Amino acid sequence: MSQKIIMFPAVLLTLIFLGTAAAAAQGDAPANEDVVARELANALAAHLKGDSIGALDSLWAAQEELWRKAPLGVRNVAFVTEQPENFGSYQPKQGETFKSPEPLILYCEPVGFTQLKEGDSYRYSIIGAFDILDADGKAFAWKKNLGPYEQSGYRTFSTETMLVMTIGTRGLPAGSYTMRVTLTDNLDASKAVQIDKPFNIAE
Repeated sequence: MSQKIIMFPAVLLTLIFLGTAAAAAQGDAPANEDVVARELANALAAHLKGDSIGALDSLWAAQEELWRKAPLGVRNVAFVTEQPENFGSYQPKQGETFKSPEPLILYCEPVGFTQLKEGDSYRYSIIGAFDILDADGKAFAWKKNLGPYEQSGYRTFSTETMLVMTIGTRGLPAGSYTMRVTLTDNLDASKAVQIDKPFNIAE
């Protein structure tokens, strides 16, 4: 298992490194060198020298650059049984059926949001909104401008951020619905993502 984990990045990095080297040999290297390609090549070089920490540092630098260029997105979206205390420590709910007044607790891991560096520390800010849509797509309930969900003063670029939204179901008649969540980057309004999660309210 450990050998596969080590070898896959090495193969990937070799392909990227060779592609970059070939372009440079042909005089086609861009004036502004691609930061991701450079850091991945640095990671491969450090790995081949046995410098695991140096390789990880370069991989983290490449990841940070990719993050900055990525749109706002979400990973591991799930209804959960209770409010998670830490990133990744969530327990998915079995099925999508709730019984009023059981709350909807939605867990997700946002990625690609702006992390503004101010001095030696970073900050981020995300605004949430939700709509509860009935089976015909009509909004039954909604709430805008939730949050902001934000953090500041941290010194290490964050890739482990969770967001949890809890919504009560009291008053929802039995039937099928969709919970539509919209997240917007409060530091760059051009970045937004929509999440649709179907659910049912039992009799």
